[in-house]
Amino acid sequence: MVAEDVVTVERDTPVRTAVSEMGERDVGSVVVVDEGRPVGVVTDRSVALALAETPDVADRSAEELTDGDPITVDTSTTIFEALQLMSDEGIRRLPVVDDDGRLQGIVTLDDALVLLTGELDKLATTVREQSPRI
Repeated sequence: MVAEDVVTVERDTPVRTAVSEMGERDVGSVVVVDEGRPVGVVTDRSVALALAETPDVADRSAEELTDGDPITVDTSTTIFEALQLMSDEGIRRLPVVDDDGRLQGIVTLDDALVLLTGELDKLATTVREQSPRI
């Protein structure tokens, strides 16, 4: 499951603007891009943690809150491969890029959980209908 409507900001966008975008679009992160290619991810958590050390963080650039060189997957990656990578890397969001490295979407742990919960519900319904003892 890839969300194709990704909230993005340019690398020099002030953090204040990135946070405003997150609030307006009701998301917990923005992908920082340069010419359509992801250069990092700013999350609501990274902003909150930065506030403790850098009170003026709102005026800094979004790129300053990224680790640089983001972990990405290509469009052929399965949801299970994406989940394994997120687990291995300890991340909750995974930008999806094409062969040229341009952003195509994002896989989030929350979206994956909703997708897999729906699939498990379908399986449970099938088992319930086929097993009268349950």
